[in-house]
Amino acid sequence: MEDDTVAIMLVQHYAAKFGVTFSSSLLDDNDPATKAKLLSLLQEAIAGKRGAVTDKDLV
Repeated sequence: MEDDTVAIMLVQHYAAKFGVTFSSSLLDDNDPATKAKLLSLLQEAIAGKRGAVTDKDLV
């Protein structure tokens, strides 16, 4: 449950800065590697290390 809380906080912070730029269904992906990559990309974007995250970043 704590992981979900962190994910929600990251998405909220990201969305406040960039809006929603990727499919929200990716958050429901049961593949832990996909979810981990998404959260990592969100963190990088929030930190200013990259631009907005798109679906293409996760394929």
